[in-house]
Amino acid sequence: MMFGGRYGRFLPWISLLALLFLGGRTIYAQSSSVTLDAYWKIIADIRDDLNNAEVEDATIRQNAVEQLTAIGEVELPDGRLQTINHSFLIQELQNENNSLESVATLLTAYLSSRQGWPDPSLPQLDKAALDEILSQPEFQYSVAEPNFLQRLWQDIRQGVEDFFLRLFPEDSTLRLPLNNLIVIVATVLVALVLAYALRGLIADFTADAAMSAEEELGGEPLTAELALQRAQELSTGGDYRTAVRYLYLSSLLLLEERGLLRYDRSLTNREYLRTVAHRPELAAILREVIDVFDRVWYGFQTLTASEYDAYAQRVETLRQQKEAR
Repeated sequence: MMFGGRYGRFLPWISLLALLFLGGRTIYAQSSSVTLDAYWKIIADIRDDLNNAEVEDATIRQNAVEQLTAIGEVELPDGRLQTINHSFLIQELQNENNSLESVATLLTAYLSSRQGWPDPSLPQLDKAALDEILSQPEFQYSVAEPNFLQRLWQDIRQGVEDFFLRLFPEDSTLRLPLNNLIVIVATVLVALVLAYALRGLIADFTADAAMSAEEELGGEPLTAELALQRAQELSTGGDYRTAVRYLYLSSLLLLEERGLLRYDRSLTNREYLRTVAHRPELAAILREVIDVFDRVWYGFQTLTASEYDAYAQRVETLRQQKEAR
């Protein structure tokens, strides 16, 4: 608080001096430089000479100016040289309107600011401590290579970005939210690719169900009656899952025989539903049959005897649908 009260009026000048001292260009040390400790001793000696002068003495002013003028660089503790400018202090000394006491007070304030300066040197690196930290498990990892989907995403996004950059060069006056647009288009393309792949996968599952059924019959062509007979045999033995598959295939084959839909192994179950969408009653029963088949055959949901009987009843209702005219 004493510093703020006694030297407060010098604070703006002290800040300027600090900027002049710290703001200079740093270069490597030379043998003729003044060390930091010696520099502060010179400032303290000049201040003491000014305080000890009994009368106004131009010689003391001149000696102080010459000492400050002779110091152009200060050697820091880390060996670097810091350029320093004393023009403000010299100007104050040469101004005869400033008493020696006032200039001494200014230097005292300047000396007081020394304790608040940060150490310009960096702390020494503790290599052993650093090695110990880096040996922790959380730092022991390797960068994973992108998987197929990640590479696909990167390629699609890059392709979309290149396309729009050709349409709207960087110097174009038309500006679009390119980043958001790229993400949206790339997301749509990836979704389409995945949907197409998923559709093929589901179609393969449906075809496999039909082909495996024919293989179980010794290669004999699968008909609605053969599939129904096989379902009855399997349900009697307690194999409700396989029996559900044969009941479902029997339904599709019977509907084809009656001209209600076209049986095609490449079609998915949902595509079968779309082929009979024009007949709401038939589509509603077929949807129930397909839902149970999907859960039991693909989802491995177990069925009790009563649940199987209920499914067989829905299939029978489906089999009673009249032929298309």
